[in-house]
Amino acid sequence: MPRSGTTWLSQIFASSPDVRLKFCPLFSYEFKHALDASSSPDAWKTFFQNVYDTPSPFMDQDHLRKDGHVPEFPSEGSAPDHLIIKSNRFHHLTSDLLQKVTDVKIIHLVRHPAATLHSWLTNPTEFPDGAEPLLQWRSGDCRKTDVGEYWGFDDWKTVTLQALELERSYPDRFRIQRYDALKQRPLSEAQSLFHFLDISMGPDTVDFIEQSQSRHDPSKRSVFKEPGPDTAWKSGLHANIIEDINSEIRHTPLQRFAEQE
Repeated sequence: MPRSGTTWLSQIFASSPDVRLKFCPLFSYEFKHALDASSSPDAWKTFFQNVYDTPSPFMDQDHLRKDGHVPEFPSEGSAPDHLIIKSNRFHHLTSDLLQKVTDVKIIHLVRHPAATLHSWLTNPTEFPDGAEPLLQWRSGDCRKTDVGEYWGFDDWKTVTLQALELERSYPDRFRIQRYDALKQRPLSEAQSLFHFLDISMGPDTVDFIEQSQSRHDPSKRSVFKEPGPDTAWKSGLHANIIEDINSEIRHTPLQRFAEQE
């Protein structure tokens, strides 16, 4: 889901010289809506190769680098072995993709639902000006401007339940990563993820993880945040929203993501 820490995690992967990172190609100018649920396995494979080969200010997130919100990693090889795609859209294609392209692996990052919503509702670049949080927190309709958009608590539930099912169905290719665990133990959790993806971890990754937690950039887009509990939602989110979230996931498979890691 959006606002789950995917920018930070994707930059951890990008710190490896074995990785070429791209951001949400199906939302890019070059490949917007290039594939759907009817696309063939060969179409997916061609798509991934084209994404790998295509320079793009959007997919390469040049604006974040220009503003200092993400670092430069000059040690990327000329032809890294792995393409990693950061995306918080198009979850309706995930199951289909796993069935059709058997060498794809997916890391699905899950953040506490209240923390996810609080991060969205308080972000002026993501939550539309004039929209009412108490009316939008559940559906997220005010932010859904195109196919493949997922916002709001109902979508968080849908997407996370799908992730739990896919992890059961594809244990060697689909893995859930809790954001709070990554925040508390970034190096050991990253090592485990790199092993799952068969990616080598070098000194650049260790250095980036340390640097990313060494200072605090207040920008919502920045990966540089001081370590600490992910609890701003406790004082910043309306009490009625917190109560509804807790009551709806209590005694369900989703409750674990609202419990302390």
